[in-house]
Amino acid sequence: MTTAPTPPRVPGTGDPKPFLPVRTAIVLQTAAFAGTIAGALTYLSTGNTAGAVLGGLACLGASVPALNGLIGD
Repeated sequence: MTTAPTPPRVPGTGDPKPFLPVRTAIVLQTAAFAGTIAGALTYLSTGNTAGAVLGGLACLGASVPALNGLIGD
């Protein structure tokens, strides 16, 4: 009884390195969520779209370093 031949290895395949580490992805996703909530609440309270966008971006920018310090390695 013979065994089937193994297919040749394709160069460059295997376990590729992830684009972003999991910790970085969690920090950015949580900061984006907080910025979205802050922007939505700002828009609902003021009705000003530009102010809501700026408020959401400010919250996102302030959340990244805070979450980076809170979420450990």
